[in-house]
Amino acid sequence: MSAFFRTYYAAEQLKCRHTLFSKLCYIMPALTVAAAFLLTGSYGAIDGYNWWYTSLLPGMLTIVCCMTGQADTKLEGRALTVLPVDLRRVWDAKVLVCIKAAVLGNLVLFAFVSAAQLLTESVADMEMLAEVTLRQGALAALVMIGGCIWQIPICLWANEKFGLYPALFANLALNVAGTVTGPLGEHWYINPYSVTARAMCPLIKVLPNGLVAAEGNVTYSPELMDMKAVPIGMCVCLLWLVILWAAFRMWYGKKGGETV
Repeated sequence: MSAFFRTYYAAEQLKCRHTLFSKLCYIMPALTVAAAFLLTGSYGAIDGYNWWYTSLLPGMLTIVCCMTGQADTKLEGRALTVLPVDLRRVWDAKVLVCIKAAVLGNLVLFAFVSAAQLLTESVADMEMLAEVTLRQGALAALVMIGGCIWQIPICLWANEKFGLYPALFANLALNVAGTVTGPLGEHWYINPYSVTARAMCPLIKVLPNGLVAAEGNVTYSPELMDMKAVPIGMCVCLLWLVILWAAFRMWYGKKGGETV
């Protein structure tokens, strides 16, 4: 395992040096939080999370995945297929590098939202009408990580097959479609794109449409506040991650014929 991280993983990280890869993990959360607090004020905390996992996070994740494979796709994979490397382990390294970026991006968002909320209340003297506690925010960050990393194998594959823009538009469309109505159905867990939005209802009290999860608001129902959705959703996403990682690992391993 240590040899894997010294060679395959380190090589994938080196490919992303001096690119926007690492900066995106800070730029995208910063833009999300700034827009949420400037535009919605007292609701900036829940809107920061809501805007992030519905659109900005899938967008960042897709771009990160495409940038991870960009160096290889420019040469149509020839730089890898002529080397004595196991392409399946190259795939593992790419997935892990993208997972690291997803973890970093979500933790940065959590830190920025918490800091912005504190500054809004103490410096601007504005009462938060929908506050997110540190505990809620930390759990939300973990859920967003679990709810997005299963998409990484799909995004890496889509970039290999179709390129950046088709992969980006398709993943954004699937995430938005899954967030709008998917979490409200009885069988929401069938669609993994709906998991994060459903789990956020009891966690930070925000509905998929961005409204506060309170009786009387559009789409609110008591069933949405059941905390059982969190472990169920995380198990579903973990299962999808394992299946997709393994399936596309086999596909990637065959790109150069037999691997060593």
